[in-house]
Amino acid sequence: MHHLTNIKDIEQAIADNRLCLFYIKTPDCGVCNVMLDKVERLADSITAVYFFYTDITEEPLIAGQFLVYSGPTVLLLMDGKEVYRASQFIDLEELKYNINRYIELLAQ
Repeated sequence: MHHLTNIKDIEQAIADNRLCLFYIKTPDCGVCNVMLDKVERLADSITAVYFFYTDITEEPLIAGQFLVYSGPTVLLLMDGKEVYRASQFIDLEELKYNINRYIELLAQ
């Protein structure tokens, strides 16, 4: 898990990795912290995805650039393009299904 705190590092991580899982949380959000742990465990079990997170208050440009206004939000990006988004309640099975679907697509 990588904690990125500025937009340049976030953009570089997206550019350097074909498949990224980007988790965005807000401060003092209990749901954000619980879901971060769960999403992190899922990402740790799938090595083909680059996982990173940030706190939206650490980098305010995220809200405008990624159209994220509440947490938690998770974005799955393939080749720099958003292919899946979930906010507030994140269905981990659906997230896992989508990650695996895009891993298979990249393997073709």
